[in-house]
Amino acid sequence: MSEKLLETLRRGYQDFTRAEKSIANYMLANHERLPFDTAASIAEAAGVSQMTVSRFLRTIGYPDSGAFKAAMRAELDASPLMVSDRIDRIRRAGDESQRIAENFELETRALLGVYEQRTTPQWRDAVDAIATSAHLGVSGFQTIRGIASDFASRLSYLRPNVHCVDGADGTFADILGPGLADTCIVLFEMRRYTRLSLLLARAASRRKLPLIIVCDRHCHWARDHTDIVLPVQTESALFWDTQTPFVSLSSLLLDDVIAQLGDRVSDRVERLRLLQDEFEAFDG
Repeated sequence: MSEKLLETLRRGYQDFTRAEKSIANYMLANHERLPFDTAASIAEAAGVSQMTVSRFLRTIGYPDSGAFKAAMRAELDASPLMVSDRIDRIRRAGDESQRIAENFELETRALLGVYEQRTTPQWRDAVDAIATSAHLGVSGFQTIRGIASDFASRLSYLRPNVHCVDGADGTFADILGPGLADTCIVLFEMRRYTRLSLLLARAASRRKLPLIIVCDRHCHWARDHTDIVLPVQTESALFWDTQTPFVSLSSLLLDDVIAQLGDRVSDRVERLRLLQDEFEAFDG
């Protein structure tokens, strides 16, 4: 995004209408997408009409959406958008930025590794197991617990019988109890590994349940219990190992599960939306 457009949006923001602010917020947060956006896609993302977008573009100096798109694409062609260029700019900021630049490179490689996994048989097996098992249990402990909980929460919008379990009852009965033979378990883990993770993996293996382990690349016991291991690179130049690739991997998994479930997802999301409206789950 050009400095001129950025300044125009920031300078005029307080005087924009509510609808115009929605468009401006979208543009500020998604500037890298603007060369490929249309008035229709901006309208959908901002929750306004296409006509409102067209009027707003005229307000900020573009005759129509075609002129806006052409201007954005011209900047894309002229601007140094290569990651290497951006890293160089970070490095030049000082000694501390050298460490941050190193971390950026580590996380970039980790994300690339996540995307490459989508072509593997293990990935396809994971998607199929998550989409087709009658019951699904998701676990993660200590520092990785939040990511496991988020994955289970989002997955529950896509399909029924999803349980996020922490073993606090001492049994894991929600996923290992009687009548749960058709259960798939997704286990998130990274160093330092908890004993509960290893015990749960062993229990799933003994019962011959589909087991998906999403872990760092140092988890030496994961493949002892399942062939569906999705390892991620967690090395970091920061104090903590990075959890970024876990989030990226879980989002990609969910997207592929949606593709496999097809129309069933739309039906379930609509039913949940009606219940949310009934119980006033969200404000606006």
